[in-house]
Amino acid sequence: MGIDRCGNVARLLLICAVFLVPVWGYTATSAVTWMRTLDLETFRTAADVRDYLAGLRTGIPPVLSTLELLWWINFRDLTLFSKILYPLTVASAFALAVLIQPERLRLRAAVLILGLFLAHRGVAVHAGNPANYDPLFALLTLGYFLLVRAWLRDRRPGRLAAAGLCLSLLELTRPFMIFLLPLFLAVETHRIARTAPGRAGALAAFFIPVAILSGGWHLHVWLAHDHQITWTNVSGFNLQRAWEDFDPDIRAARRLEELPRVREGADELWADLNTSEVYRESEALKSLIVARILGEPVRAAGHILDRLAVFASAPTRMYDRDPQGIGILAYRAVVTVLLLTLAGYAAIGAAVLIRRGCWPWLDQRWWLAASTLLVVILVSVGERGEEGRFIFSILPMLLAVGGFALASVPNSGGAGTSRPVPR
Repeated sequence: MGIDRCGNVARLLLICAVFLVPVWGYTATSAVTWMRTLDLETFRTAADVRDYLAGLRTGIPPVLSTLELLWWINFRDLTLFSKILYPLTVASAFALAVLIQPERLRLRAAVLILGLFLAHRGVAVHAGNPANYDPLFALLTLGYFLLVRAWLRDRRPGRLAAAGLCLSLLELTRPFMIFLLPLFLAVETHRIARTAPGRAGALAAFFIPVAILSGGWHLHVWLAHDHQITWTNVSGFNLQRAWEDFDPDIRAARRLEELPRVREGADELWADLNTSEVYRESEALKSLIVARILGEPVRAAGHILDRLAVFASAPTRMYDRDPQGIGILAYRAVVTVLLLTLAGYAAIGAAVLIRRGCWPWLDQRWWLAASTLLVVILVSVGERGEEGRFIFSILPMLLAVGGFALASVPNSGGAGTSRPVPR
């Protein structure tokens, strides 16, 4: 076992090093620079970080930003998070997309080669709004699936505890994951109940990190901030961008970027978003949008299809950045194919597994595809203008599902099987 473990680590490091080549040198913005709402010069001690967490209720990832601020007060620099960990995170996420594939040399080689192209072009697109927590999304997701797979193999409760930690960190990285967290918890509860010899211990190992981290943070936000359920108080403004073409009242409402600035110029500082006023305005926007959708459900369904079509076209323009060239055209084409493959794999796989009398979500590859598809739907209908950024966030997951689909083709990669959703 020790030799196998060392071999797996060496393989991960080697593949990660290969992916570092096309992404090294690209930089990102740190979580604490989100919307330019924090004046970093005011953070001097750990007590300042504690006070920040006590008041945090807006769209800054709480765990990552805490680590960044603790590093900042000691070194007055965020290079570690913007220039070093960013490319390492990107490379690691793509490496996991290769390692999650069946152990077939030709299949993994094909996924590796395609991944190198996607990573090279993806970071160029992501440069339009390069938040450093975006690639964490795929890294944590794929890490979660690999940890659950490892637990199924050796039944060590520490694997499930680490998977629960990944799931909780994932939920505290992107606010929309609160809608998917219950699904993940239900799937793993079902999996553990059906397969674990010691269910109580396995369930405890999995749930304790989620309860402490996600549960603890949401309880704090709910108690301290107007019974706010999600960990961001600006989601209504995100919905507004996605639905502004649907109704003139939605378009006419004040946008988040129209809030008055505290400071203008090179050291621009936005207004404090950690307020009840911003939360109430966001909730009013959500209520308006939901009311308009319920008032015209048929037209709303058409709008959702339009948003999905835009996402599937793989836009690469973000704000003032509009990358061009044959490489970008090829990148968009590949991403579109991967998105269509994702939808097809999830649909066909569900049909095949149900026909065989299986629970689809107990097949890890199907569940990764289905959960990725749900993420695509959520971000398509919940935001507009940053599709290229969200695609980059899930790009390694799309690559992984593409590999699964290729593995299910008869005789591909030496598979010798025609099962659409191999276990």
